[in-house]
Amino acid sequence: MNWYEELFNPDYDRVYCPAFTPERNASEADFLESVLLMPKGGQVLDVACGHGRHAIELAKRGYQVMGIDLNPRFIDLARQAPQLNELTNVEFLVGDMRESYFVNRFNGAFSYFTSFGYFDDADNEKVLVGVAKSLVKSGVFVLETVNRVWTIHKVENQPRRWDEIEPDFFLLEDTSFNAHTSRIHTKRIIFDKGERRTVEYDIKLYTHAELEDMLEEAGMQVISTFGSKEMTPYSVSSPRMIIVSKKH
Repeated sequence: MNWYEELFNPDYDRVYCPAFTPERNASEADFLESVLLMPKGGQVLDVACGHGRHAIELAKRGYQVMGIDLNPRFIDLARQAPQLNELTNVEFLVGDMRESYFVNRFNGAFSYFTSFGYFDDADNEKVLVGVAKSLVKSGVFVLETVNRVWTIHKVENQPRRWDEIEPDFFLLEDTSFNAHTSRIHTKRIIFDKGERRTVEYDIKLYTHAELEDMLEEAGMQVISTFGSKEMTPYSVSSPRMIIVSKKH
């Protein structure tokens, strides 16, 4: 089994979901809405949608939203969200982002919260090609991921993380960066009421120039880059890298 089929389990939810507050989801949707520049009622694709927090927020604002994710559990959770009782303009699909499911359909697309770089270079390129195919001409794609330079610096200075997430639920992570492969590797150990569970994962970290070339090869041109959803300028000190591109 590949790491990305193991990592996104209920332990992942307990670690990350407390931070996904309604206020955060709304502010991230504000940012996406401002850069995607879609017409009201436009169609948008959420690539690796997870629990559907962005997809649902954008659907509440009147957009026609499709969320895809490889994880059937995530898709089930998204489909069970209470907000869906009042929404008919959002759909969730179990799908592999390396596959091309749609052609010239969406006004905008986005991949948010470090959902890129899971595969080898060839498969990562397939993700971008699939996104480009799914967009209409001049459709916009937002790729939000970690800043390679900032992340490497953080790992070198703080390779171990230890957190008490809940009472009797602890997280230990050891992270390293392989300069030969440009992949960051993390070993995560969960201690849950005396039980120990381990999962390991690694992500390819691309430079901005590399991603710009990959997007161009896929048929998209970079139009802006930000260091945060607050639209701060992108720099080596930015924790995040948000690239906005447009289909040729």
